[in-house]
Amino acid sequence: MNKQIIDAAKALGEMIKNDEVTLRYEKAGEVYKNSTELNTLITEYNVQRTALGEEYKKDEKDQALIDSINARIAKVYSDITTHPVYTEYVEAQEDMNALVNAVNREITRAIYGELPDEGCTHDCSSCGSSCSHSHTHTHDDDCGCDCE
Repeated sequence: MNKQIIDAAKALGEMIKNDEVTLRYEKAGEVYKNSTELNTLITEYNVQRTALGEEYKKDEKDQALIDSINARIAKVYSDITTHPVYTEYVEAQEDMNALVNAVNREITRAIYGELPDEGCTHDCSSCGSSCSHSHTHTHDDDCGCDCE
């Protein structure tokens, strides 16, 4: 194994570890983990889902109870997904994933000279105009784009 490559990988890892995106993600994860309010909502959501499952297992289901539980699940789910701690965590996680994906893409490009055309959208929104296909897009009935 080439020690120089491993050393470069370690240095890259340290750069990523100290990047503001990573620091934000780690901080958001800690706040998420320690949020009593959010964790109470998540616990209630799980309890309600379990109660709903138990009610569905019964031979004689109580539809009013099922409807009530479903309504509560929807409310708690909404409370969770709109909670500022949750939304910050999700956004930070998405940014972290984007950073790691960008690094992986650049490593792939460096190794192979180009990137595969996975998920090509023909308008380069999926590749940031860094793909190898022609950027001249002709519109036809089957192109699927909405840029006309």
